[in-house]
Amino acid sequence: MKKKDVLLLLLITVIIPNCSSSKEEADIRLHDIWAIESIESYAVLIDESIKNLPVLEIYVAEKRVHGNTGCNTINGEVNIDGNNITFQNIVTTEMACPGNLEQRFLTNLIKVNRYKIEKLRLHLFEDDKELMVFKKID
Repeated sequence: MKKKDVLLLLLITVIIPNCSSSKEEADIRLHDIWAIESIESYAVLIDESIKNLPVLEIYVAEKRVHGNTGCNTINGEVNIDGNNITFQNIVTTEMACPGNLEQRFLTNLIKVNRYKIEKLRLHLFEDDKELMVFKKID
């Protein structure tokens, strides 16, 4: 082999592996159905004003989220990279809902940028601030 060919082969073996994506595999445990337990450290309980709990169903491979605000249906995109997660392009149906749970839920959902899963709970954060906690229900 010529020196030139050896150098080219060496460059290819060094450069190509380092050109791969830096994205980490998404945690498959996210692919589930999650019901809300708390928003901003306040427990969310069913009562006269809250008939249903907000629910997220995350489809990891499809990078999408489906769910319910407790009143309206939601759909959107979910992007996951390691322990980073964002929810984008969220659309909802538009039925009138009592109270402010739906607005608090949606406002916090678009702020989320990080998560952790612990003891069948999905904790969603904005940086270091815990915004919401969900319990695995599926």
